[in-house]
Amino acid sequence: MLFRFCFCFLRCLFYYVLRICNFSTTLMNSYRLLTRKYSSTALIENVGQYLKHCKLKKVNTTSTVFRGTLYEFHVKHLLELKLHGKNMIRCGGSYDNGIDIIGQWDLDPFYQISLKMNNVEHKIHNASLLHLLPGTSTKRPISLSNDIQLVVQCKNTKKRLGAAEVRQLSGILEYHKFNKKRTFMMMVSPHPLTVQGITQLNKSSYPMINLIVSPLKNEMDHYDYDNWEGGSLCSAYLNHAATKVLSGFRMEQQLLQLIK
Repeated sequence: MLFRFCFCFLRCLFYYVLRICNFSTTLMNSYRLLTRKYSSTALIENVGQYLKHCKLKKVNTTSTVFRGTLYEFHVKHLLELKLHGKNMIRCGGSYDNGIDIIGQWDLDPFYQISLKMNNVEHKIHNASLLHLLPGTSTKRPISLSNDIQLVVQCKNTKKRLGAAEVRQLSGILEYHKFNKKRTFMMMVSPHPLTVQGITQLNKSSYPMINLIVSPLKNEMDHYDYDNWEGGSLCSAYLNHAATKVLSGFRMEQQLLQLIK
């Protein structure tokens, strides 16, 4: 209990310092190291490890907590495997401040593919990250591989999410003072947003993407990851801000190729 209290205090302290310093690179790396070392499920980095941990601790696999945590680890794996997420850390829990997964989004593979696509696109929007690449007129160029922050919130619910949940998500982004030009928020759930939810998503000034990842199902051994079915990427919706920032990447077309 004392260990958990000390960790929670340290993590909250880091969140506060990061907020003041606007998530400077040095502090962000320190936060990642701290979270990686002392996460709420210590030393657990993937689905397989989590299930082994649950089997050892005889965790109730029908509980909401188990299903929610399993969904988060699966989403983390999916983002790493299909969307080039890297340095991904699951930090979900009672003191996650609304963030379940945090890491980086390597956009360079998407950019390289976009250069080979023949589709003609309209003029690149002024807000596009492509205007910040080395060789452009910008004074502070960015790296598509290392400078894009990815923040993820998972909602493993049985109903569609609406405007209230999206507003809450926007509030989380404002609270943490993320860089709007270099941060993407992904809201992941098994079901599409309501019409009101989509409207609210498009009102956000932050680049936000709603991913639909189907529910995980298992009628056999719950502790064996191979027995779980579902968890496929079913759809992806980019809000207006994300569409502008990713202008030129042909991201919507590339995401369509990943959807089952």
